[in-house]
Amino acid sequence: MKREITLRDFVEDRSLSLEVIVDGGLERPVRWVHVTELLDPSPYLQGGELILSAGVWRERGGRVKEFVGALQRSGVVALGWGLLAEDARVPDEVVMACRKARLPLISVPTKTPFIAIERRFFEYLQRRREAELRRSLAYNERLIRSISSLPGGVRGVLKVLGEELGSRVWLERNGEETRSERNTPDNGVPREETTRFPVISGERPVARLVVASSPRKLGPRQRAAIGQAIPLLEFVLAHEQELRQAERRLAAELVEGVLTGRTRFAAGRLRAYGLDPEGTLVGLVVRSGTPEDDAGRIQRALTALGGEAVVAVWKGDATAIFQPTREKPDLVEVGREVALALGSGRAVGVGSPAGGVDGLRRSLIQARQAAELARREPGKGYVVHDRVESQALLLALQDQDVLAAFRNTLLGPIMEYDARRDTRLLETLEAFIFSGGRWEETARRLHIHVNTLRHRLSRCEELTGRDLSTMESRVDFYLALRSRAQAKTSSGGV
Repeated sequence: MKREITLRDFVEDRSLSLEVIVDGGLERPVRWVHVTELLDPSPYLQGGELILSAGVWRERGGRVKEFVGALQRSGVVALGWGLLAEDARVPDEVVMACRKARLPLISVPTKTPFIAIERRFFEYLQRRREAELRRSLAYNERLIRSISSLPGGVRGVLKVLGEELGSRVWLERNGEETRSERNTPDNGVPREETTRFPVISGERPVARLVVASSPRKLGPRQRAAIGQAIPLLEFVLAHEQELRQAERRLAAELVEGVLTGRTRFAAGRLRAYGLDPEGTLVGLVVRSGTPEDDAGRIQRALTALGGEAVVAVWKGDATAIFQPTREKPDLVEVGREVALALGSGRAVGVGSPAGGVDGLRRSLIQARQAAELARREPGKGYVVHDRVESQALLLALQDQDVLAAFRNTLLGPIMEYDARRDTRLLETLEAFIFSGGRWEETARRLHIHVNTLRHRLSRCEELTGRDLSTMESRVDFYLALRSRAQAKTSSGGV
């Protein structure tokens, strides 16, 4: 079926018996058929009409030149002249006027009433609309089938839409592009030669559909096809988001199971994700303000390195469990590739390889400590576990309630004394311990005399019952003070 009804459709219809008197282009599209006997029908015309007239206006004194001129100015497709007798023919002055105006002229015999031409036009119009409707329904069916058939999902919808438009299309979201086929190279289409349409989820745009065509080149049919595809894209994206959230919840339960020592549960969950709980596993933590957005990129970056990965959002961080194909993975490469995939503003920490789920807790804690170190030392964006201090890892491995009790028992009397007497014993003890027990250096740092320092530390010994000259007491104070500093950092204290 032709997309438009042309003048040729009427002329070649033998049942109408029309004759071309002045040929001015039979491929002109006819948008309407209109009967008139007005000398100047231009106020009622919009262009593209096939005008039918029997010349009654001539009997009222109308001039042919004026009538044809009005039709020409209005953008009429052709004039159909109705003959009033079998032996009649189109008046010469009408033929000459149409030929001069380059307006096609068609003779309508007496046996063909104008209503027959109008009826045929509406039949053409109906058939065209039916064809468009069938095409639209078939296209819609292809869109729906594309969700589940390969390539499926967003890619499937994009593939069908691109075929319908005859143009490349892709989806932009979170700074990344999704195309109908994987590994499609950048098409290099200038931005001014593309058109973008928002894809909404809820009440906010979550992506943009990009068509490699400028807005002026998109006709009604193309825009209708895009309009049909966008709701399906919105549905697929919302469905994928729900699946991701469910998967993230399950992945978060896995991470929590590992960190709380529920190894049997963690092993079962790892198997469900396709990871071997007895194989090599690496913990990885990324600190950023957008863990949900980063999770997918982390997954793709780790998969590209070879192996399988599970990514969760746990306690505000993107936390990954990676099982590489190599028994001894290059952890520097792992950290570097994930950092490159995420870009600036992220802190990536990589833990040591664990020989199975039993050692995974240590790897995840190392990764968390390494990520914190990467956050404090911005630069390359990642830190591998071997830069994490052993005492920091030792503290992180302990039960936090036990640590708090140990800390409060040892430091509590000093803190109470400082609060009651407005003294600075805890600050003095901290400076002494962190200096490695150097008296002169501590005194200079605190701007006090060494005798004053000795007096304050003696008071700390009295309050705690500990002897600062022993290594055992100094280690306990060091761990308690570091634990207190970490607790402040975790809670946002100063």
